[in-house]
Amino acid sequence: MQSAVLTLQSLYEKLRTQADLLSENIEPNFIQLAQNFDDCRRKWLRAEQDLGSCKEVLTKAETERAALEVKLKHARNQVDVEIRRRQKAESDCEKLDRQIQLIRDLLTSEGSSNSIQLSAEQRSALAFLNTNCQGSETLVTKTTVTVPANGGPVEAVSTIESVPYWTRSRRKTGKVFLQPGNPEAERKAAPSTPQSHGGVRLHEFVSKTVIKPESCVPCGKRIKFGKISLKCRDCRVVSHPECRERCPLPCIPNMGATPVKIGEGVLADYVHNTSPMIPPLVVHCISEIEQRGLHEAGLYRLSGADRTVKDLKEKFLRSKTVPVLSKVDDIHAITGLLKDFLRNLKEPLLTFRLNRTFMEAAEVSDDDNSIALMYQTISDLPQANRDTLAFLVLHLQRVADSSDTRMDISNLARVFGPTILGHAVPNPDPMTILQDTKRQPKVVERLLALPPDYWGQFVMLESEPPNLDHLIIENANCYATPEKMSILGPLTTPEHQLNKTPSSSSLSQRMKSTLTPRFGSKSKSAVGFSRQGKFFASPLLK
Repeated sequence: MQSAVLTLQSLYEKLRTQADLLSENIEPNFIQLAQNFDDCRRKWLRAEQDLGSCKEVLTKAETERAALEVKLKHARNQVDVEIRRRQKAESDCEKLDRQIQLIRDLLTSEGSSNSIQLSAEQRSALAFLNTNCQGSETLVTKTTVTVPANGGPVEAVSTIESVPYWTRSRRKTGKVFLQPGNPEAERKAAPSTPQSHGGVRLHEFVSKTVIKPESCVPCGKRIKFGKISLKCRDCRVVSHPECRERCPLPCIPNMGATPVKIGEGVLADYVHNTSPMIPPLVVHCISEIEQRGLHEAGLYRLSGADRTVKDLKEKFLRSKTVPVLSKVDDIHAITGLLKDFLRNLKEPLLTFRLNRTFMEAAEVSDDDNSIALMYQTISDLPQANRDTLAFLVLHLQRVADSSDTRMDISNLARVFGPTILGHAVPNPDPMTILQDTKRQPKVVERLLALPPDYWGQFVMLESEPPNLDHLIIENANCYATPEKMSILGPLTTPEHQLNKTPSSSSLSQRMKSTLTPRFGSKSKSAVGFSRQGKFFASPLLK
């Protein structure tokens, strides 16, 4: 009995001890917990308030967006209406032009049974309808091209002057300088084809009014309908009048579509039969690379997109017009196009026949003998291969001189060794490829080490020995204004009307100048001219 009481007493003491431990300092903890709950409640309340304000802002923004979408829809509809109005106005203008032509035939034709008898005063008032304007002068551009002796980039400067207009022939504008006892004038009245005194071949531009919009080759911008453009009658390069100085030189006559499959022709299939014999693709690629790529690191070492290279090559070799390379953003795609063209020729640039001769000449230990053998071997090349090689080497020397490209002669030799030298047979075995790979860069290094004066003689015209110290080329017939003709000629058919080139001073041209398209879309008037036929029907361009 007594033991049971003691046991209960001990249990009671333990229970009290534990209760004291649990109740000791518990009130501050509960107070802190209550404060924490209150803080959480306040934060929750602020979050709810912020959420409500954000929802209001979102609702307001959605309302404004819906209002702006409605305004945009109305603006688009209004633009469409304005475009249709402009197209209708241009169509009405063309109809009025044809009516004016009919009226002109009735008023100005003499000796015809259908003509209207007018007094002298009435005919004087209608004198502006005459077909031939009484222009007594024309514009002649003198182009000065400078080729530095150190192989720097070719620079061209043109000046425009007004000279007496000789109405007997447009192609002999230069003869207006012929004055008795004036040897300077006789020297400038050279043949109509603008050839320099031993210099590079220049463009012979013809001024045309644009019917079908084209792109300017130097700047890449579109030449709009009705504007004046310049087109070379040899290579067919198109440019703005202010961009003619930037057109690639030399002028290489265009051959049209290449009559061989891409990659299956030799170099001679892609050149014209006049000197210098350089493919237009090579000229335009090198010109664009020198304008944009001489400060590009890794030039010719980095590759462009294969698809872009393939498309550009297809356009160059199949199209009758010159693709606008200035629109190609990646300069490495243009370098890839040049390398791909040279690499995929049926015969390498240095030919199968002279492949071993070039390699042996480059491996001669004595520099003088090696250079002499190089000169001899280069002279044995076909003219097209030699001229193209000279043009390419001059370009690569300028690339090597530019420190920004980080492509010295050694690096360029490794890139262009397999490209221009290739192998002595069309399908070499692996051992031959391995051996030639080590020898090819030596040949290119030797070629790049030859002086620019030597290479310059091949890209110049052969009329006189070139003077590369300070070569000045004067072209007195580069940009001659065509005969001033009014569009208000005799009315025959719409096809005949397309063949006329309106002067900027004619009545119709003044009327159309007020209808310059304000939007980029094609108007009905412009689409109406996109029929089959030649838009540049001048005999100078045939």
